[in-house]
Amino acid sequence: MKLTVKVDGSTKEIEFSEKENLLKLLHSNGIYINAYCSGRGICKKCIVKFTKNAPKTLKLEEETFGKKTEEGYRLACLHSLNNDAEIEVSLAKPVFAEFDAEVCSDDEKTHVAIDIGTTTIAVAVIKNRKLFKTAHILNPQVAFGADVISRIAYSNEGNLKVLAESLKKALKETISSLCANKIESIVVSANPTMLTFLLEKDPKPIGEYPYTPPFKGSFEGELFSSKLYIPPVVSAFVGADITAALSILPEDKDYLFIDIGTNCEFILKKDNSYFASSVPAGPALEGANIDYGTIAQDGAIYKVEFKDTFKVYTINDKPAIGITGSGLISSIALLREFEIIDNEGRLLEAWETEAPFSLINRIKKEGFLLDKNIYLTQNSIRNFQLVKASLNAALKIILKKTDLKIPKRIYIAGGFSKSLAKEEILKSSLLSFDGEFVMLGNSSLAGSLRLFCKMNREKVERISQKIEYLEIANESEFEKLYIESMGF
Repeated sequence: MKLTVKVDGSTKEIEFSEKENLLKLLHSNGIYINAYCSGRGICKKCIVKFTKNAPKTLKLEEETFGKKTEEGYRLACLHSLNNDAEIEVSLAKPVFAEFDAEVCSDDEKTHVAIDIGTTTIAVAVIKNRKLFKTAHILNPQVAFGADVISRIAYSNEGNLKVLAESLKKALKETISSLCANKIESIVVSANPTMLTFLLEKDPKPIGEYPYTPPFKGSFEGELFSSKLYIPPVVSAFVGADITAALSILPEDKDYLFIDIGTNCEFILKKDNSYFASSVPAGPALEGANIDYGTIAQDGAIYKVEFKDTFKVYTINDKPAIGITGSGLISSIALLREFEIIDNEGRLLEAWETEAPFSLINRIKKEGFLLDKNIYLTQNSIRNFQLVKASLNAALKIILKKTDLKIPKRIYIAGGFSKSLAKEEILKSSLLSFDGEFVMLGNSSLAGSLRLFCKMNREKVERISQKIEYLEIANESEFEKLYIESMGF
């Protein structure tokens, strides 16, 4: 059977077998449409338009598209094809964005810094020792699994090349969209599993005990005919995305560093000792696995507030299109403040709360109405609870194993963190302790931008050798603490 795909002015014909999932078929053939939830029918972003042999409309699609279903609009993840068909799609394109960070380079040539996250990828170009342009995109590998475990399993089925090529293709196209100059060198920061796919190495050793990363220490090689440098890898779970951040963290002060993403990584510094750990948390704070979730782009909700009236803030004040990780935290913090979400994380019904009427009026059967057709749902709240439970349980074990207390200074990293206020972190119970919070934003990319000079490379390599990795996810106490940390 044959699928004809019209995309960005070109046409591609794909041969397929009966009952192949449409989303996976597109992604396996290099057509990367948005799919933040990895094809689970949650994000409603994998939109295609059938122009021939459209499948039967499903209830979720009727709720999502209304009368546009009559024009052929469907969600790719929900359908398996049984006959020839024709569709039109729009590719996931890079989102160009401002990024504020210092640059360190030993020359005035053109360089590229890349942060490969499990869910999102950020790319920055340096020219003449200055930040030139930045962009971020959805990691195309989300089509094959929302987390690293799913992708390792997919790779073990003989799909390593598919995963590696999808990643490299996205990186190459994003770099080309930012700069046409010759690239002298590239710094890539990522967790060890993403690095395994980038280098097209077998990920099986990193997914099975004793969990062996593709390399330890730093790595030098070549990528896209440019010199490649990867900051040190400490363990299978603490990689270059964490050690890159050491270039922007102080050596003369104690601190707790937390990088919150699909995986949460920690560095606890006391005097000249460094302890690191990692725990899976899920991609909710990267706009995935939540209803109406999105990466940071024009129209993405990043903050809400209530001062007499309810107000939603979107990136560049564009019409709301979805919720970012910071928007999720901000929304939950507000609803916790007005007791619209109870201590167990349940979104109350209108008759159960004594909040201001203008807030009560936003409580609908779909969830809490943030903006036109965009809701904070019970599912999104539950996925947030998984993140905070994992995060706080891990911290309790780290402190117990090291016999240390939370330092005064706490660095919070993650693309979502720049938009957050300390009060939102505490009111949402993302963290259960107070301190001097410093919001770093994407510390992996910011750190990478400083690694085009020898001095900072030597710094991160020297400190990385001092890091002691603590295994916590298999601790007997973890499950108990995880459950205890689920509530607000």
